[in-house]
Amino acid sequence: MEKWLDPKTIMLWIIIAITVVSILVFSFIRLAYLNFKQMTEAQLEESRLKLEHQKKLLENGILVQEQERTRIAADLHDSLIGKLTSLKLKHQLDYNSDEMDYLLSESIADARRISHDLSPPMLEFISLCELIDGIITPWKKNIAVDFYHDVRTDVTLPNSIKIQFTRVLQELITNIYKHAGASVITVHLRQSDRLLCLLVKDDGKGFDPNQNKKGLGLQNIELRMLYLNGKHSIKPLRKGTSALLLLEDYKDLI
Repeated sequence: MEKWLDPKTIMLWIIIAITVVSILVFSFIRLAYLNFKQMTEAQLEESRLKLEHQKKLLENGILVQEQERTRIAADLHDSLIGKLTSLKLKHQLDYNSDEMDYLLSESIADARRISHDLSPPMLEFISLCELIDGIITPWKKNIAVDFYHDVRTDVTLPNSIKIQFTRVLQELITNIYKHAGASVITVHLRQSDRLLCLLVKDDGKGFDPNQNKKGLGLQNIELRMLYLNGKHSIKPLRKGTSALLLLEDYKDLI
Protein backbone atom coordinates (compact mmCIF):
# COMPACT_ATOMS: atom_id res chain seq x y z
CA MET A 1 0.00 0.00 0.00
CA GLU A 2 2.87 2.29 0.88
CA LYS A 3 4.32 1.58 -2.57
CA TRP A 4 1.15 2.95 -4.23
CA LEU A 5 1.41 6.05 -2.07
CA ASP A 6 5.00 6.56 -3.09
CA PRO A 7 5.32 9.93 -4.90
CA LYS A 8 7.39 8.35 -7.66
CA THR A 9 4.73 5.70 -8.28
CA ILE A 10 1.96 8.31 -8.29
CA MET A 11 3.95 10.45 -10.71
CA LEU A 12 4.57 7.45 -12.96
CA TRP A 13 0.85 6.66 -13.14
CA ILE A 14 0.04 10.30 -13.78
CA ILE A 15 2.52 10.30 -16.66
CA ILE A 16 1.05 7.05 -18.02
CA ALA A 17 -2.50 8.42 -17.73
CA ILE A 18 -1.54 11.68 -19.44
CA THR A 19 0.22 9.72 -22.18
CA VAL A 20 -2.79 7.44 -22.77
CA VAL A 21 -5.21 10.38 -22.77
CA SER A 22 -2.90 12.30 -25.11
CA ILE A 23 -2.75 9.33 -27.49
CA LEU A 24 -6.55 8.97 -27.40
CA VAL A 25 -7.08 12.70 -27.97
CA PHE A 26 -4.53 12.75 -30.78
CA SER A 27 -6.10 9.67 -32.37
CA PHE A 28 -9.58 11.21 -32.12
CA ILE A 29 -8.38 14.51 -33.60
CA ARG A 30 -6.54 12.73 -36.43
CA LEU A 31 -9.54 10.50 -37.13
CA ALA A 32 -11.84 13.52 -37.18
CA TYR A 33 -9.41 15.37 -39.46
CA LEU A 34 -9.13 12.43 -41.86
CA ASN A 35 -12.91 12.07 -41.89
CA PHE A 36 -13.35 15.80 -42.52
CA LYS A 37 -10.70 15.71 -45.24
CA GLN A 38 -12.39 12.75 -46.90
CA MET A 39 -15.79 14.46 -46.77
CA THR A 40 -14.32 17.70 -48.14
CA GLU A 41 -12.58 15.88 -50.98
CA ALA A 42 -15.80 14.00 -51.79
CA GLN A 43 -17.78 17.26 -51.82
CA LEU A 44 -15.16 18.94 -53.99
CA GLU A 45 -15.21 16.01 -56.40
CA GLU A 46 -19.01 16.09 -56.50
CA SER A 47 -18.95 19.83 -57.16
CA ARG A 48 -16.34 19.35 -59.88
CA LEU A 49 -18.43 16.68 -61.58
CA LYS A 50 -21.55 18.87 -61.36
CA LEU A 51 -19.70 21.83 -62.87
CA GLU A 52 -18.27 19.62 -65.58
CA HIS A 53 -21.73 18.24 -66.34
CA GLN A 54 -23.29 21.71 -66.42
CA LYS A 55 -20.48 22.94 -68.67
CA LYS A 56 -21.17 20.04 -71.03
CA LEU A 57 -24.88 20.84 -70.99
CA LEU A 58 -24.15 24.50 -71.72
CA GLU A 59 -21.88 23.58 -74.62
CA ASN A 60 -24.54 21.27 -76.01
CA GLY A 61 -27.17 23.94 -75.43
CA ILE A 62 -25.17 26.33 -77.60
CA LEU A 63 -24.78 23.61 -80.23
CA VAL A 64 -28.53 22.94 -80.14
CA GLN A 65 -29.19 26.65 -80.66
CA GLU A 66 -26.90 26.65 -83.69
CA GLN A 67 -28.66 23.58 -85.07
CA GLU A 68 -32.02 25.26 -84.51
CA ARG A 69 -30.83 28.32 -86.41
CA THR A 70 -29.67 26.03 -89.22
CA ARG A 71 -33.04 24.28 -89.27
CA ILE A 72 -34.92 27.58 -89.43
CA ALA A 73 -32.64 28.79 -92.23
CA ALA A 74 -33.30 25.54 -94.11
CA ASP A 75 -37.05 25.98 -93.54
CA LEU A 76 -36.87 29.49 -94.96
CA HIS A 77 -34.75 28.45 -97.94
CA ASP A 78 -36.32 25.12 -98.86
CA SER A 79 -39.93 25.85 -98.00
CA LEU A 80 -40.90 29.50 -97.87
CA ILE A 81 -38.36 30.99 -100.28
CA GLY A 82 -38.81 28.10 -102.70
CA LYS A 83 -42.56 28.62 -102.83
CA LEU A 84 -42.25 32.39 -103.17
CA THR A 85 -39.75 31.95 -106.02
CA SER A 86 -42.10 29.52 -107.74
CA LEU A 87 -44.95 31.98 -107.21
CA LYS A 88 -42.92 34.77 -108.79
CA LEU A 89 -42.07 32.63 -111.83
CA LYS A 90 -45.67 31.56 -112.29
CA HIS A 91 -46.75 35.17 -112.04
CA GLN A 92 -44.25 36.16 -114.72
CA LEU A 93 -45.47 33.31 -116.93
CA ASP A 94 -49.10 34.26 -116.25
CA TYR A 95 -50.04 30.87 -114.71
CA ASN A 96 -53.45 29.83 -113.43
CA SER A 97 -54.55 32.11 -110.58
CA ASP A 98 -55.91 29.18 -108.51
CA GLU A 99 -52.48 27.56 -108.41
CA MET A 100 -50.91 30.88 -107.50
CA ASP A 101 -53.46 31.37 -104.72
CA TYR A 102 -52.61 27.90 -103.39
CA LEU A 103 -48.87 28.65 -103.37
CA LEU A 104 -49.50 31.99 -101.70
CA SER A 105 -51.62 30.36 -98.98
CA GLU A 106 -48.94 27.70 -98.43
CA SER A 107 -46.26 30.38 -98.18
CA ILE A 108 -48.26 32.30 -95.59
CA ALA A 109 -48.81 29.08 -93.62
CA ASP A 110 -45.07 28.30 -93.72
CA ALA A 111 -44.20 31.82 -92.56
CA ARG A 112 -46.70 31.54 -89.71
CA ARG A 113 -45.34 28.11 -88.68
CA ILE A 114 -41.73 29.34 -88.66
CA SER A 115 -42.77 32.42 -86.69
CA HIS A 116 -44.64 30.26 -84.17
CA ASP A 117 -41.62 27.97 -83.80
CA LEU A 118 -39.45 30.97 -82.94
CA SER A 119 -41.89 32.52 -80.49
CA PRO A 120 -45.50 31.49 -79.88
CA PRO A 121 -47.83 34.46 -80.47
CA MET A 122 -49.51 36.19 -77.52
CA LEU A 123 -47.53 33.95 -75.18
CA GLU A 124 -48.37 35.99 -72.11
CA PHE A 125 -52.12 35.66 -72.64
CA ILE A 126 -52.29 31.99 -73.70
CA SER A 127 -52.44 29.08 -71.28
CA LEU A 128 -50.08 26.13 -71.48
CA CYS A 129 -53.03 23.96 -72.57
CA GLU A 130 -53.68 26.25 -75.53
CA LEU A 131 -49.99 26.32 -76.44
CA ILE A 132 -49.78 22.52 -76.37
CA ASP A 133 -52.93 22.26 -78.47
CA GLY A 134 -51.39 24.67 -80.97
CA ILE A 135 -48.24 22.54 -81.15
CA ILE A 136 -49.93 19.18 -81.67
CA THR A 137 -52.64 20.30 -84.12
CA PRO A 138 -50.31 20.53 -87.18
CA TRP A 139 -48.82 17.11 -86.30
CA LYS A 140 -52.23 15.46 -86.55
CA LYS A 141 -51.86 15.56 -90.33
CA ASN A 142 -49.00 13.07 -90.03
CA ILE A 143 -49.65 11.07 -86.85
CA ALA A 144 -52.44 10.52 -84.33
CA VAL A 145 -51.92 12.75 -81.28
CA ASP A 146 -54.26 12.57 -78.27
CA PHE A 147 -54.15 15.36 -75.69
CA TYR A 148 -55.64 15.10 -72.19
CA HIS A 149 -55.41 17.85 -69.60
CA ASP A 150 -56.40 18.16 -65.96
CA VAL A 151 -55.92 21.71 -64.65
CA ARG A 152 -57.02 22.19 -61.03
CA THR A 153 -55.79 25.70 -60.34
CA ASP A 154 -56.22 29.28 -61.49
CA VAL A 155 -52.49 30.00 -61.18
CA THR A 156 -51.10 31.64 -64.32
CA LEU A 157 -47.80 30.14 -65.39
CA PRO A 158 -44.91 32.50 -66.20
CA ASN A 159 -43.63 32.66 -69.77
CA SER A 160 -40.37 30.94 -68.77
CA ILE A 161 -42.21 27.75 -67.79
CA LYS A 162 -44.50 27.85 -70.83
CA ILE A 163 -41.58 28.26 -73.23
CA GLN A 164 -39.45 25.49 -71.74
CA PHE A 165 -42.32 22.99 -71.55
CA THR A 166 -43.45 23.71 -75.12
CA ARG A 167 -39.88 23.47 -76.44
CA VAL A 168 -39.42 20.10 -74.74
CA LEU A 169 -42.75 18.89 -76.14
CA GLN A 170 -41.70 19.98 -79.65
CA GLU A 171 -38.42 18.11 -79.20
CA LEU A 172 -40.17 14.95 -78.00
CA ILE A 173 -42.81 14.89 -80.74
CA THR A 174 -40.22 15.57 -83.45
CA ASN A 175 -38.01 12.72 -82.17
CA ILE A 176 -40.96 10.34 -81.93
CA TYR A 177 -42.12 11.14 -85.46
CA LYS A 178 -38.63 10.85 -86.96
CA HIS A 179 -37.22 7.87 -85.09
CA ALA A 180 -39.83 5.87 -83.14
CA GLY A 181 -42.06 4.62 -85.95
CA ALA A 182 -45.07 5.30 -83.72
CA SER A 183 -48.69 5.48 -84.84
CA VAL A 184 -50.09 7.23 -81.75
CA ILE A 185 -48.69 9.88 -79.39
CA THR A 186 -50.48 10.57 -76.11
CA VAL A 187 -49.90 13.81 -74.21
CA HIS A 188 -51.12 14.28 -70.62
CA LEU A 189 -50.91 17.61 -68.78
CA ARG A 190 -51.75 18.00 -65.10
CA GLN A 191 -51.49 21.21 -63.10
CA SER A 192 -52.36 21.83 -59.46
CA ASP A 193 -51.37 24.59 -57.05
CA ARG A 194 -48.02 22.91 -56.36
CA LEU A 195 -47.40 20.50 -59.21
CA LEU A 196 -47.00 20.76 -62.97
CA CYS A 197 -46.66 17.47 -64.82
CA LEU A 198 -46.36 16.68 -68.53
CA LEU A 199 -46.37 13.05 -69.67
CA VAL A 200 -45.73 12.07 -73.29
CA LYS A 201 -46.10 8.46 -74.45
CA ASP A 202 -45.89 6.74 -77.81
CA ASP A 203 -46.45 3.23 -79.16
CA GLY A 204 -43.28 3.12 -81.24
CA LYS A 205 -40.26 0.88 -81.12
CA GLY A 206 -38.80 2.60 -78.05
CA PHE A 207 -35.15 3.11 -77.24
CA ASP A 208 -32.60 2.72 -74.47
CA PRO A 209 -32.04 6.17 -72.90
CA ASN A 210 -28.74 4.96 -71.41
CA GLN A 211 -27.40 4.36 -74.91
CA ASN A 212 -28.80 7.65 -76.19
CA LYS A 213 -28.01 9.87 -73.21
CA LYS A 214 -25.32 11.72 -75.17
CA GLY A 215 -27.79 12.72 -77.86
CA LEU A 216 -28.29 16.45 -78.21
CA GLY A 217 -32.07 16.09 -78.04
CA LEU A 218 -32.00 14.45 -74.61
CA GLN A 219 -29.35 16.82 -73.32
CA ASN A 220 -31.40 19.75 -74.58
CA ILE A 221 -34.36 18.45 -72.55
CA GLU A 222 -32.12 17.99 -69.50
CA LEU A 223 -30.76 21.52 -69.90
CA ARG A 224 -34.25 23.05 -70.04
CA MET A 225 -35.46 21.14 -66.97
CA LEU A 226 -32.27 22.06 -65.11
CA TYR A 227 -33.03 25.70 -65.90
CA LEU A 228 -36.45 25.29 -64.22
CA ASN A 229 -35.07 23.20 -61.31
CA GLY A 230 -37.43 20.48 -62.48
CA LYS A 231 -37.18 16.72 -62.85
CA HIS A 232 -37.47 14.57 -65.94
CA SER A 233 -37.51 10.89 -66.75
CA ILE A 234 -37.38 9.19 -70.15
CA LYS A 235 -37.71 5.42 -70.15
CA PRO A 236 -38.69 2.63 -72.52
CA LEU A 237 -42.04 0.89 -72.13
CA ARG A 238 -43.01 -2.60 -73.24
CA LYS A 239 -44.07 -0.87 -76.43
CA GLY A 240 -42.89 2.66 -76.98
CA THR A 241 -41.37 5.30 -74.75
CA SER A 242 -42.54 7.41 -71.82
CA ALA A 243 -41.23 10.91 -71.07
CA LEU A 244 -42.18 12.64 -67.82
CA LEU A 245 -41.54 16.28 -66.95
CA LEU A 246 -42.18 17.27 -63.34
CA LEU A 247 -42.08 20.69 -61.73
CA GLU A 248 -42.78 20.92 -57.99
CA ASP A 249 -43.50 24.14 -56.10
CA TYR A 250 -43.40 26.01 -59.40
CA LYS A 251 -44.91 29.08 -57.71
CA ASP A 252 -41.37 29.93 -56.59
CA LEU A 253 -40.63 30.75 -60.25
CA ILE A 254 -43.54 33.16 -60.56
